[in-house]
Amino acid sequence: MQKTSDLIWQDTQHQALFELIDKIKEVPFDPDILIQLKLYAEHHFVLEETYMLELGYPHKDEHIEAHDRFREELAAMLETDPTMGTSLQISLSDFLFKWLKLHVLGIDKQFEDFVMKSDSK
Repeated sequence: MQKTSDLIWQDTQHQALFELIDKIKEVPFDPDILIQLKLYAEHHFVLEETYMLELGYPHKDEHIEAHDRFREELAAMLETDPTMGTSLQISLSDFLFKWLKLHVLGIDKQFEDFVMKSDSK
């Protein structure tokens, strides 16, 4: 496992997640975007969690708990009325965007720093 490629895949996947979240604001609202977001987020989380386990990341439990909270929030959103109004779309998109931004700049940055300093390859 090479450190540089780890960071590239992580950044690329974060960008894709932000793009999916932006699509929630589109009119007309496509409820399938929430399913796409759920599937992509799950793929990303599983990959990240696998690397954490392989590298022996000391904060993996806290990080996985954060992923689990996102999973729960998204599952609840999937139960939302597919004909949601524009204001709800914007609120939902803003909430997810802020959550992901804080996650990426906070807990994911800590993991990135750990990977950069790790001797594991």
